[in-house]
Amino acid sequence: MVDVDTLDWNLYAYIDSSVAISMASLILIINDDEEDERDENDEPTYPLSKGYKSFLSVADLQSIKSNLAQQKPNYINSELLEAVKHYYENDAFVQVNS
Repeated sequence: MVDVDTLDWNLYAYIDSSVAISMASLILIINDDEEDERDENDEPTYPLSKGYKSFLSVADLQSIKSNLAQQKPNYINSELLEAVKHYYENDAFVQVNS
Protein backbone atom coordinates (compact mmCIF):
# COMPACT_ATOMS: atom_id res chain seq x y z
CA MET A 1 0.00 0.00 0.00
CA VAL A 2 1.31 3.44 -0.96
CA ASP A 3 0.88 6.39 1.36
CA VAL A 4 -0.95 9.08 -0.61
CA ASP A 5 1.21 11.74 1.03
CA THR A 6 4.26 10.39 -0.81
CA LEU A 7 2.66 10.99 -4.23
CA ASP A 8 2.82 14.20 -6.23
CA TRP A 9 -0.37 16.23 -5.73
CA ASN A 10 -0.88 16.75 -9.48
CA LEU A 11 -1.43 13.05 -10.28
CA TYR A 12 -4.82 11.41 -10.75
CA ALA A 13 -6.28 8.18 -9.42
CA TYR A 14 -8.38 5.78 -11.48
CA ILE A 15 -10.20 2.79 -9.98
CA ASP A 16 -11.26 -0.57 -11.37
CA SER A 17 -14.72 0.04 -12.78
CA SER A 18 -15.88 -3.55 -12.29
CA VAL A 19 -15.81 -3.70 -8.48
CA ALA A 20 -16.98 -1.65 -5.51
CA ILE A 21 -14.47 0.58 -3.75
CA SER A 22 -12.67 -1.29 -0.97
CA MET A 23 -9.28 -1.53 0.72
CA ALA A 24 -8.41 -4.19 -1.87
CA SER A 25 -9.34 -2.01 -4.86
CA LEU A 26 -6.74 -1.68 -7.55
CA ILE A 27 -5.88 1.94 -8.23
CA LEU A 28 -4.04 3.31 -11.23
CA ILE A 29 -2.15 6.56 -10.64
CA ILE A 30 -1.20 8.59 -13.70
CA ASN A 31 -0.03 12.04 -14.67
CA ASP A 32 -3.09 13.13 -16.61
CA ASP A 33 -1.18 15.97 -18.27
CA GLU A 34 1.21 13.55 -19.95
CA GLU A 35 -1.54 11.47 -21.57
CA ASP A 36 -1.88 12.45 -25.22
CA GLU A 37 -4.60 10.04 -26.33
CA ARG A 38 -7.98 11.31 -25.14
CA ASP A 39 -11.64 10.46 -25.65
CA GLU A 40 -14.48 12.82 -26.57
CA ASN A 41 -14.78 13.92 -22.91
CA ASP A 42 -11.06 14.77 -22.79
CA GLU A 43 -10.37 11.80 -20.51
CA PRO A 44 -7.15 9.86 -21.13
CA THR A 45 -7.94 6.66 -23.03
CA TYR A 46 -5.26 4.47 -21.42
CA PRO A 47 -7.02 3.98 -18.05
CA LEU A 48 -10.35 3.42 -19.79
CA SER A 49 -8.81 0.79 -22.08
CA LYS A 50 -7.59 -1.10 -19.01
CA GLY A 51 -11.01 -1.07 -17.29
CA TYR A 52 -10.44 1.87 -14.97
CA LYS A 53 -12.63 4.90 -14.43
CA SER A 54 -11.74 8.36 -13.24
CA PHE A 55 -11.79 8.59 -9.45
CA LEU A 56 -10.14 11.48 -7.62
CA SER A 57 -7.02 13.54 -7.88
CA VAL A 58 -4.15 12.77 -5.55
CA ALA A 59 -4.62 16.32 -4.20
CA ASP A 60 -8.22 15.39 -3.28
CA LEU A 61 -7.07 12.18 -1.58
CA GLN A 62 -4.42 14.09 0.37
CA SER A 63 -7.01 16.66 1.48
CA ILE A 64 -9.44 13.94 2.55
CA LYS A 65 -6.75 12.26 4.64
CA SER A 66 -5.68 15.58 6.18
CA ASN A 67 -9.27 16.56 6.99
CA LEU A 68 -9.96 13.21 8.66
CA ALA A 69 -6.70 13.41 10.65
CA GLN A 70 -7.67 16.86 11.93
CA GLN A 71 -11.04 15.55 13.11
CA LYS A 72 -9.78 12.21 14.41
CA PRO A 73 -5.99 11.92 14.75
CA ASN A 74 -6.13 8.18 15.54
CA TYR A 75 -8.37 7.10 12.65
CA ILE A 76 -8.10 3.58 11.26
CA ASN A 77 -7.86 2.60 7.59
CA SER A 78 -11.53 1.64 7.32
CA GLU A 79 -12.48 5.16 8.49
CA LEU A 80 -10.21 6.66 5.85
CA LEU A 81 -11.85 4.47 3.22
CA GLU A 82 -15.30 5.66 4.36
CA ALA A 83 -14.12 9.28 4.22
CA VAL A 84 -12.84 8.76 0.66
CA LYS A 85 -16.11 7.09 -0.39
CA HIS A 86 -18.12 9.91 1.19
CA TYR A 87 -16.09 12.54 -0.65
CA TYR A 88 -16.37 10.66 -3.95
CA GLU A 89 -20.14 10.28 -3.63
CA ASN A 90 -20.96 13.70 -2.12
CA ASP A 91 -18.11 16.01 -3.15
CA ALA A 92 -17.79 16.96 0.52
CA PHE A 93 -15.65 16.00 3.49
CA VAL A 94 -17.10 13.57 5.99
CA GLN A 95 -18.05 14.95 9.40
CA VAL A 96 -16.79 12.70 12.17
CA ASN A 97 -18.96 12.42 15.26
CA SER A 98 -16.68 12.33 18.29
